[in-house]
Amino acid sequence: MKKFLIIILFLLLGLFWLKILYIVPYSNYTILDQTEKVKLKDYPELKKIRFMYSTDLYIEYTEPINLELEKVNFRINDEVIGTAEVNKNINELEDFAEPYINEKTKEKSIRKKCVLQKEFLRILGKRNEKYKVGTGTIEGRFYIDIYIKDLKTNETFIIKRDNISIYYESRGLKLYLPSI
Repeated sequence: MKKFLIIILFLLLGLFWLKILYIVPYSNYTILDQTEKVKLKDYPELKKIRFMYSTDLYIEYTEPINLELEKVNFRINDEVIGTAEVNKNINELEDFAEPYINEKTKEKSIRKKCVLQKEFLRILGKRNEKYKVGTGTIEGRFYIDIYIKDLKTNETFIIKRDNISIYYESRGLKLYLPSI
């Protein structure tokens, strides 16, 4: 009977540890982009350009457009700390999801993404050693500028993302303690 109780106790302890321990397979940055919708009077077909939680750049538009995602600048205050060169036509970016049709307006929305996690790791540091974002030690504010080029006119415009927060999570075994 004692052995049975000990086995049950160890099983319960094991289940408890499985619930509060988890593994982060690789170091990564996450981003919270609270900037509202982008409204560009010259490009009404461009509906959204924002960062998703995983640092992927999400672009939504209503018809194939002749725009190029040139680059993404990372800034602290007014200083550019790094640039991700993309130079891809927005139509050729990776699909985020299948296009969908708005039932009310009958508009077809095309959704694309540009994966930038490697660029975040390169610019900010693989171990968050360069700027220590999300730790409270960074001096000033973090900004991201997205450069879009109109391939018809060769004019470049900048979409500024200034209401963002960036967090870093290192790889390894983590303890999850829910707040009560």
